[in-house]
Amino acid sequence: MENNFNDQFQNDLAPLPERPQFLKVLCILSFITCGLLIIIYAIGSLCLGMGEETITGVWDKILETQPQLENLDPVSTIHEIGKLCLYNLLLNIASLVGVIMMWRLNKIGLFIYAAAEIATNFLGLDIGVAEGGGKAYTSMIIWILIDLAFVAMYAINLRKVQQASV
Repeated sequence: MENNFNDQFQNDLAPLPERPQFLKVLCILSFITCGLLIIIYAIGSLCLGMGEETITGVWDKILETQPQLENLDPVSTIHEIGKLCLYNLLLNIASLVGVIMMWRLNKIGLFIYAAAEIATNFLGLDIGVAEGGGKAYTSMIIWILIDLAFVAMYAINLRKVQQASV
């Protein structure tokens, strides 16, 4: 009796559209990237909890390899890095939520993912970069292009899912 009852309701459910293979690959790459970035930014966010003595010790080691940073205030610089990591952590969690939604073929995930990915690229613009500013902008442009390529590939795949389910 139980099996007959369940089979009757399973036959009433509409089958879910099949997830394209390329969408699977994109989602898996995004899962890996978001996971790694979440770990990195979570560790970086710990800078917010560092005391002045710890920052001074760390700053001395930083100045050994980056002497051009000697004019910066160590406490505010380390805390600024911690805040940047915290904001990036939150945006990468939002990005992961968007990827999970796209994995489940929910098209609103594309907009969440796109907004979070593009926003992460513009967070570090106000941080003063000593002498090597050109390198920072080049890196930002490359990441923007990669993010736009992923958003475009997701959009193409989700459009195919929408056409298949209509």
